[in-house]
Amino acid sequence: MACLLFCVSFFTLFISTFANCDGILYNNICYVAYSNQLSFYDAEAYCAQNGGHLAAIHDAFTNKLLVDLASLVGNESYWVGGYYFNNLNTYNAFWAWVDYERFEYTNWNPGQPLYNLSSYCIVQIPLSGKWVVVECTTSQSYVCEYTNASQSCPTPGWTTFSNVFNGCIQLMINGYTWTNASSSCEVSGANLISIHNDYQQSLVQLLLHEAQISEGGGTIWNGLHDPQNDGNYTWIDSTPLDYKYFDISTLSEGQCGVIHDAYQWGLYGCDGVAYYFCLYSFG
Repeated sequence: MACLLFCVSFFTLFISTFANCDGILYNNICYVAYSNQLSFYDAEAYCAQNGGHLAAIHDAFTNKLLVDLASLVGNESYWVGGYYFNNLNTYNAFWAWVDYERFEYTNWNPGQPLYNLSSYCIVQIPLSGKWVVVECTTSQSYVCEYTNASQSCPTPGWTTFSNVFNGCIQLMINGYTWTNASSSCEVSGANLISIHNDYQQSLVQLLLHEAQISEGGGTIWNGLHDPQNDGNYTWIDSTPLDYKYFDISTLSEGQCGVIHDAYQWGLYGCDGVAYYFCLYSFG
């Protein structure tokens, strides 16, 4: 009888939190497997558009849980949320989960990970649950994770990164000057994005991949500026400049910050027109 009461209470807790979970619930996370095949970037974009991310695996139990879940929709490998980032300035390289930091747990297939590809994302193998690195542009089935965050983004179209950014990000596909881009972000209670570590930089690059903006294919405003034109760069949101990812060849070209070639930062003339990132902080 006690077990029955506990099970009913446990089930009720999850039902009240996740009324529409179409997959498996564990630790207040709803995991859902999808059989259609997408690139890593498109799969992550699909998860994000529905309020989640590609699944992160933090322990052996979750690893086995995803194997059992994915077996219901097919017998092929599927994306989970692991990807590789290499800082071109410091050569600090690491594996991370989308919206998390370094791996606490790994389950690599023998001989993995390999580093002979042009991009590095992780699929999980059916049955064994081992991990293999493949090109991020290949098409695979995928598993998303969804949580009910206490905070919410301003409007649809924003991606929540509760852990790494403590906020929401949106890439605005409008060609604005830096000043007009900053004003546009402020309408939503946001600012042009500030970036403070490798994990945040890696997620910015991930979002640019999702938008099909390649390493040399565009210029994006960020929140960096040099208001006095004296070489003292600051973030528009007044957070400290405690991390740098500069392409030093462009630092004399202007006063407003951009993300451009190889996703490095530069300074361009503020009257130019570019897309831009807004960051809505949870505070």
